[in-house]
Amino acid sequence: MKPPNLLTMANKLNPLLALSLIILCAAAIAAGSDLTLQSILDDDGIAAYFADQPDYQNASRSFNLRLPLQPVAVAYPNTPEEVARAVKAGASLGIPVSARSGRHSYAAYGLGGVNGHLVVDLSGIKDIHVDKVTGIAVIGAGNRLGDIAIALFNQAGRALPHGTCPLVGIGGHASYGGYGFTSRQWGLTLDAVIGATVVLANGTIVEASALQYPDLFWALRGAAPSFGIITHFHFHTFAAPTQPTFFNYFWSLPLDQAVSAISLYQNFSFSPAIPKEIGFELNLFTGTNEGEIKLNLQGSYYGSPENFEPIVEPFLNAMPDQSTEPQVNVTSWLENQELLAGTTLASTDPSTGLAVDHDTFYTKSLTTPLDTPMSLDAITALATWMSVEGWNTSAKNWFVQLELYGGISSQIQTVPSDATAYVNRNSLWTIQFYASSIDFMPPYPEDGIPFVDGLYNSVTANEPDAYKYGAYANYIDPLLTSEEWHRLYYGSNYDRLRQIKTKFDPTGVFTFPQSIPPL
Repeated sequence: MKPPNLLTMANKLNPLLALSLIILCAAAIAAGSDLTLQSILDDDGIAAYFADQPDYQNASRSFNLRLPLQPVAVAYPNTPEEVARAVKAGASLGIPVSARSGRHSYAAYGLGGVNGHLVVDLSGIKDIHVDKVTGIAVIGAGNRLGDIAIALFNQAGRALPHGTCPLVGIGGHASYGGYGFTSRQWGLTLDAVIGATVVLANGTIVEASALQYPDLFWALRGAAPSFGIITHFHFHTFAAPTQPTFFNYFWSLPLDQAVSAISLYQNFSFSPAIPKEIGFELNLFTGTNEGEIKLNLQGSYYGSPENFEPIVEPFLNAMPDQSTEPQVNVTSWLENQELLAGTTLASTDPSTGLAVDHDTFYTKSLTTPLDTPMSLDAITALATWMSVEGWNTSAKNWFVQLELYGGISSQIQTVPSDATAYVNRNSLWTIQFYASSIDFMPPYPEDGIPFVDGLYNSVTANEPDAYKYGAYANYIDPLLTSEEWHRLYYGSNYDRLRQIKTKFDPTGVFTFPQSIPPL
């Protein structure tokens, strides 16, 4: 007897009741139908781990150890066809299905975000091929950024805009944005996507592009995990810069000087003299002494090395003396990527063959509007919170990143906000507020979340209600209210996303706490 379609039932209720019903039903199914799911996956030749198996604990471990979860099973398909069969198996049993690419979701959404999901782990789909004539790359969704950078360059001297952490998976990264230091000249990772192979909720495999399934293709570039499982991305790539300049500058400043420095950085970020070939961020940390803040300007310039110093000199000359000898290196492309990552690019530990990457943390984000500078009151409040509460918090491993996202010449803002599902394009900075436990392991300190909330609120409480914030979904915050994440992540694109969700996943097979709900 076929079980009732519990996902359909749930989506007729309000979102909170729907999510609760899905969790309860998935738990009940997990208790009573594991063998059925296991037999289906076994019959289809798909490796999977269930809760009673020794490798389940490793398979179901979150990147963010603050959020331990228990999926029904973790499946490991190796082809799009196997992904499709796994999706059909979950859907037939009413079990919500989640894709996992690099295991790096801040909110453990690769595990479903709540207990009771069938996780489709894409680590077995790791092919990468670059056409040397067209520069088009086909990349399996199980690849991580460091491996992609190596393969693109070694195969064809090509590159993509993407983040600096080599262990981040391309699946979530390209689905929700994909910001990196080349983004001001090349755009976001998702802007380089020209097509995708997608498994839909009914188990069919389609090729989505501007010409095929254009509405789905629109939704995939900004909200893909709500609509299907991308097994392969088709990217337009770029010629890798030949002599990139990596730079690193350091200060440790008392509160008043830190406020002035952040204000100078904002003025520098708005400067029309900054070319699109430069990308940078200002990182803020606990100071050397109580009441101080450490500042680190880090980034890369991708033009001719002799043009670098005149770009940064106006900012550096206005700043106080540096606390540490600066680091400026002209290198090859891959060496530049390693300097930005602070580690090797390859994703595996040679001694184990496994990527090791975990933390215990909470994070929030803001994007600030390109047309309105952050007020001095907001900068002062943020710096004050960092210099005082940042010294006293138990979540000692904290940082704030002011990432130059926009500016006069940024490529990101040349794409209209409604051209893709990704809406937050007219921004100056993406700000990440991040705090880990003292040893990066559980338990997470009780004051960790209030500390991060204080960082965030110090900015928002000192700007007008009409200040046009957004947020960055790759720095996902699972504690946002429904109204907040609808507005901050998707803005004016949210209603269209719901319409497309209803077309391609009306029963909510791909459902998680911040997934797009059908109408």
